[in-house]
Amino acid sequence: MNNKIRLFTPGPVTMSTRMLAIGASQLPYNRTEQFSQITFEIIKDLKYIFGTRGNVVIFTASGTGAMEAVIFNFLDKSDKVLIVNGGTFGQRWVDICIQHAIPFEQINLNPGQPISLKDLDHKLSSQEYSTLLINAHETSTGMIYDTKAIGELTQKYGVFFVVDAISTICADIFMMDEWHVDVSLLSSQKALALPPGLSFLALNKKARLRLETKTCQSYYFDIKVYLANQSRGQMPFTPVIGHYMMLHERLREIRLRGIDFFVSRHSTLAEYFRKGMKRLPFNFFSTNPSNALTAMSCPKDIDAFDLVKRLADDYNCFVAPNGGNLKHKVFRVSHLGEQNETDIDFLINALEDILNNYQQTKNHIIMEKENY
Repeated sequence: MNNKIRLFTPGPVTMSTRMLAIGASQLPYNRTEQFSQITFEIIKDLKYIFGTRGNVVIFTASGTGAMEAVIFNFLDKSDKVLIVNGGTFGQRWVDICIQHAIPFEQINLNPGQPISLKDLDHKLSSQEYSTLLINAHETSTGMIYDTKAIGELTQKYGVFFVVDAISTICADIFMMDEWHVDVSLLSSQKALALPPGLSFLALNKKARLRLETKTCQSYYFDIKVYLANQSRGQMPFTPVIGHYMMLHERLREIRLRGIDFFVSRHSTLAEYFRKGMKRLPFNFFSTNPSNALTAMSCPKDIDAFDLVKRLADDYNCFVAPNGGNLKHKVFRVSHLGEQNETDIDFLINALEDILNNYQQTKNHIIMEKENY
């Protein structure tokens, strides 16, 4: 087995030595003026990567926590929500709405299927729905939706537009204000290449006004309380301070180089992988993949879940399995974090080795049957 761990999972991802060193440092006390200044700088840089002039709230929670915060703060039983459900994370919006008894309907897409803008236009034109919930990038299938075009429709019909952009920001172009997104979400362990544990919710003026008309149903996720505390550079509850310090430095890196540099880097890695995979008998699962991830369909005689296990056990190389009906058919390869072309070559060569082993085993079985 190769000793180096290679992560091609969509979170956690391989982190830089600089971030790891910061994470290993002694934590500062957070109730200080110096920490407040760090918080102000973090919020300013988060606005930059979201592409918004609005507010950004920082939660010590996974991305799912930020999704639930949307329900707690912006929706109630008087709403009628439309959800685009194209996979595991579209289903998560559904599950959260069910949990909190929010009335909804869903547009069910086959895995890897794009949204029909014509159908969505027809749905929204009914004026039946107050809110649209989507995942900009459905991470379970690799499909990225046309958030810009969808935002034009929600703007046209006055629909409150909420976007889970957790696995797309910094990997793909995302412009919250320009695309008429009212609320968008991000978490730390994707293209930011930090540990899991922080999530971010950005809200524009329209969302801020809506916030005032709703009563938050959560003590911990009350956005109004976060905004009040963040105005003085503090959090209402103890944050994950080590993650904050890493986030502060990571956002400075992004600001200095410019977000276009990071989008371009993810695009280059994604294209390098996809070009290399064309020599192997896999198919690309999504017709419109994000720079963040590529989902691959296996040949019919290859079990995707077994392949993922072999990569981990024999090569110390970790790709993402799938669940449900795709468990044995599709695996996913992330292009996030501190990976390079050499790492990608290693993965592709490992996949080729495994395919050859499958074929040798198959040939051996055939020979045994013929001899028998």
